[in-house]
Amino acid sequence: QGTRDFGPKDMAIRERAFKAIISCFKRHGAEVIDTPVFELKETLTGKYGEDSKLIYDLKDQGGELLSLRYDL
Repeated sequence: QGTRDFGPKDMAIRERAFKAIISCFKRHGAEVIDTPVFELKETLTGKYGEDSKLIYDLKDQGGELLSLRYDL
């Protein structure tokens, strides 16, 4: 359980892929943003409401309720 770690070799591949994708998106007018993939459920429901179809619940090992953003 948890999030995935990427070693140096895998990161080099990911960085090249993301660079190509971001470059293409920027050529078509997109802007770069960075948002958290998951956050406290309380924070997320405050932003988007209680619609459970749009929020994926997670529970960390400490018992805290986290949620995965539906738009990610």
